[in-house]
Amino acid sequence: MLDRHRVAKIGTSLEKDIYRKLTDTEHAIKDLTALKSIHILYYQEACRYWVKANHGIPFFRRDGVKMPPPHGRTISFKNNVACSFAVCIINSSLFYWFYSSFCDCEHVNDKLVQNFPIPLAWTNRDWSTLSQELEQSLKRKATRKTINTKDGHVIEYDEMKAVYSKGVTNKIDMELAKLYRFTDEELDFIINYDIKYRMGRDSDGSDTD
Repeated sequence: MLDRHRVAKIGTSLEKDIYRKLTDTEHAIKDLTALKSIHILYYQEACRYWVKANHGIPFFRRDGVKMPPPHGRTISFKNNVACSFAVCIINSSLFYWFYSSFCDCEHVNDKLVQNFPIPLAWTNRDWSTLSQELEQSLKRKATRKTINTKDGHVIEYDEMKAVYSKGVTNKIDMELAKLYRFTDEELDFIINYDIKYRMGRDSDGSDTD
């Protein structure tokens, strides 16, 4: 449903058209969620130029004990396909544009994720394969980090550099463009949104404490 207050915040007519197409539905990610499920999506609350999400809880260990990373949130989904679709959306440049336009550009919150609009036709595409390709790319290019905190803890985690998987996120955005019926110009805008800063040397720092 069109939110006129949000539309008023968008600067260009092209962005307004993208938002209108995006919100031309009564459905949202929250319709795919479950109160409890084995199909869990984890996303980082804090982000800079890349919103990061993946299936299950990413590797994190404190003093040799595995646990969920701090400053992250989880959402349960009805099935694996729905979870894969959500993973694709949250890692996409489309979601980054949405987040940049309507959030504080520092934190992702459940409301923004849960209310992201989705068409009923989302099931017509193979999101599981795209999600797996993205997660494999992220893991392949991740670096295992070990840090010693001021409190004396030893923290181990995988630092994922989403900037190196831009080719895969571009594929995702191309499929999302078909789903939301974006024009070639609108797709080009989404893929290249904030590109100078997102692809910069220091654009993808670790968000783990």
